Amino acid sequence: MGAPRTHVPRMNAPISRRTALLAGGAAAIATVASSPLGRQRGASGQIILPGPGEIALGIFEPGAPGDPKLIDRIAGEIGRMPAFVQWYEAWGSEVSRFSERLHLDRLRAVDERGAIPFITWEPWIPALGADQPEYRAALIAAGEYDAYLRTWAIPLAQWGKPVYIRMFHEMNAEWYPWGVVHPDTTPEDLIAAWQHVCQVFRDAGAWNVRWVWCVDAGLGKVALDRIYPGDDFVDWVGIDGYNWGLEHPDPGWRTFDEIFSVPYRALARLTQRPVMIAETASVERGGDKAAWIANAFAALPQRYSRVRAIAWFNEKRPDGDFPVGSSPESLAAFQAAIAAPNMQAPLEYLPG
Repeated sequence: MGAPRTHVPRMNAPISRRTALLAGGAAAIATVASSPLGRQRGASGQIILPGPGEIALGIFEPGAPGDPKLIDRIAGEIGRMPAFVQWYEAWGSEVSRFSERLHLDRLRAVDERGAIPFITWEPWIPALGADQPEYRAALIAAGEYDAYLRTWAIPLAQWGKPVYIRMFHEMNAEWYPWGVVHPDTTPEDLIAAWQHVCQVFRDAGAWNVRWVWCVDAGLGKVALDRIYPGDDFVDWVGIDGYNWGLEHPDPGWRTFDEIFSVPYRALARLTQRPVMIAETASVERGGDKAAWIANAFAALPQRYSRVRAIAWFNEKRPDGDFPVGSSPESLAAFQAAIAAPNMQAPLEYLPG
């Protein structure tokens, strides 16, 4: 999330990648494969995507999957297991640099529930703010962090199953060290760093890692084509955007279209890669949150045909009552929206 941010019993059978594939049969695969975005070959080899109008549901639930019971709790609340579970890992901590290891237990907890792990991977010490020159993109591109990168790449290659990594997210804004408007970051350095990290993973054989390049909905001051690392190094593109309502009077209550229509069109011009809404949520104060949820999910197949996934940021914050259960009306609207047939897709289909 951009500034302002700090850092079950299965109600229905979870829609695992394999279950979704088998349920649809050969006809479903034929439909998916025939769509313009059905098959893509890029940073991670061939991926079979959901078909037109099909959307995978993701959740960020604070504390999960470090505490797997929280995955079950949110699945029980919304009525089913999400297709992917998102969480955040920093490259460093307050104790030492390079110390945030790969937690295979978290991947297993997500995978065992029929979901795909989705990691937002952040090169910084979160508590120290945006001015951290030791994590600047030029150093990453130069190989300063290669030993650390391999501590992730090698076990992920051995893991072998799809893992989504969203790196340098919201790089078009100023609130992270990798933000391209930061004085220590140039567009050229940012592209070189992205491509270098991908190459380290390729050299380790981690072709199962899917790379998500994600911008802030505000777009920022730098044209996206100046910071895009290229389709050969990107599997998905994403957008983060929130309705802050009266919690932040500027910009105030905004509809889903007011947040996402402009950045969505910008990404559609930039690349043919599939689009995801990688972070979104609405507050209660300032309007009708239940109606906002219903309208947002209804808009996706109608006006955002390239979107194949959406992730809800389910965190309660001092400046944002984001959880879907913030009111009975909000929860009911969310449950109804994700029960729609088009919302049952996996994040990707596995051949065979």
